[in-house]
Amino acid sequence: MTELPAAWVAELMDRFELITDPDGRAAALAAMAMAAHRRREITDWQLADMLELAEAGRLWALVEHEEAEWVGLFDGRG
Repeated sequence: MTELPAAWVAELMDRFELITDPDGRAAALAAMAMAAHRRREITDWQLADMLELAEAGRLWALVEHEEAEWVGLFDGRG
């Protein structure tokens, strides 16, 4: 994988924001990636990587939600 914009990677690594709103955060990351591509700051390959990583981050956050629910974190059991 080629180097990705540092600001975008920092946003991707913000786990709190990702877990708080997985769908919204993934949409924001995708929008940032598309904007960088339109400005020709990244290549087509980098755009593809960034979109895949945004989706992977969304899926990770959703799994974290499921696991937290399963152990009772949201109902006072955990």
